[in-house]
Order: sequence, then C-alpha cells, then structure tokens
Amino acid sequence: MPAEQVRLRFATPAGTVELGISGAVFDCDGLLVDSESVWLEMLQQWLIDHAPAHSMPGTPTSPPDFLGLSVYDTAAQLSRLGRPAQPAESIVEALSQRYSALLSGGVVPMDGAAALLPELARRVPVAVASNGLRDDVLGMLAFSGLEGSLHSVCTVEQVSAGKPAPHLYLEACDRIGIGPADSVAFEDSPAGCQAAGAAGLTVVGVNADDAIELECQIRLSSLEQVSVVTQESLRDGQERTRDDESTNDNESIADEESINEGARHG
Repeated sequence: MPAEQVRLRFATPAGTVELGISGAVFDCDGLLVDSESVWLEMLQQWLIDHAPAHSMPGTPTSPPDFLGLSVYDTAAQLSRLGRPAQPAESIVEALSQRYSALLSGGVVPMDGAAALLPELARRVPVAVASNGLRDDVLGMLAFSGLEGSLHSVCTVEQVSAGKPAPHLYLEACDRIGIGPADSVAFEDSPAGCQAAGAAGLTVVGVNADDAIELECQIRLSSLEQVSVVTQESLRDGQERTRDDESTNDNESIADEESINEGARHG
C-alpha cells in the first residue's frame, strides 16, 4: 500500500471530515466542467421530437434518467422509445455530432474545480474517468484550462463498458499507479458513483440537487467544499485551537474569581 500523500478536508453539512489519499479520479461532465446541462437539454429535445410521451421529468423515461450514462448506453435506451424506432448506431452518431457542435462554443469550470485540481495535482496523481467521447472530453478540459493539471484522461472508448460498470475507474487507477483502495473518486451522477464504488474507491458525491440520490461516503454540493490540508492550514488550525483554549482558560479564571468574590461577601 502506498504511503498517504495528502489529506483532504470536506466541509459537509454534518461537519468537517478529513480523508487521507494517494490518488484522485474525477468525473468530467457536470463535475469539472459545466456541460451536463447541455447534454440533458439536448436529450430533452430528442425526446420531444421522437418520443414526446417521455420528454418531461416524472415520466417513465425522462432526461434526468440519463445522467452520467455514456452516449452508447443512452442511445440503446432511446432506440426503444422512438417512434418510428431507430437503430442505436444512428442515434449515437446523431447525438455525438450534435453534442460536439453544442460544445464548440466552449465550457467553463464548475465552481471550485479550477482551484482544487492544480492544488491536488501538485501532491498526488490525478486522473479523469469520463463516459464522454475522447475528443469532446479533451476539448472541454483544454478550453476550461484544467487539462494541464491531469496525469491521465480515460474516456469511454478505451474500456469495454462505461459507467455504471467499474472499468473506467479501474483503468484510471491503473494508469496513475495507485490502487483503488488508496484513491478517492469525485462524481456527480448515480451511474458514476455506482461505478466508482464497484471499483473500490472512496466515493465523494458532488451534486447541488438533493433530489438526486448518490451512493457515496461523503456528499457535497460543490467542489468548493473540498480543500487540501497543508502545513500552513495545520498551523492555522493549531493557532486557532490555542487561541480557543486561551479564551476558555481566561473565562474559567474570571468565573472562579467571581465565585470567590461572591463567597467573601456572602
């Protein structure tokens, strides 16, 4: 087992949690870059055009049900909904071309990603494991300025099965040379969390929508809630602790003096 290289601090609703890791693997769409909404809006339009009975949230199959799935798995499901029916291969081609065109205008990093990724990558190997197509993923990472902080980028074409199967996370861990048990996964989708958990990583679910259930050990709404524990932050914490202890000691002395004073006048 590799030695722990860095500790992460998570500001969760229940309090602060710390985790020691030797490597990190991130999803891309909707976690590092703001592209998930583009994908879901495109799917909603497809459903409106080809399967209107399934186009709105709350129906048996609606855009949120495809969150985190690869274009191949998405197309396989859509092929059964369209009227008239379409082969999955043609849907993959149509969706891929449309999505790439929509992304050509560029994407921006999600909140917290631009600060966390380089800070983490200076200390441990960092990879991306994405259900997206390689050209799209590399383009988004380059446009958003995040590509330079990554040691490896794994995409769906490079494995035999995409998320929710564990293959992408196992491949990513193999490439950065860190075992799954010593790595942390950051995911925003149910399929992604399932994949990372099945691969044996500690899973951090990051999604601001509480209605989306994620199988994870730590749940956050934003990457802004993650920080790297540095020697400086440890010193700051120790100083705050000493200040708190000093304040408590002074308050105790004041309380004791007040009690003694009351006893003399009693």
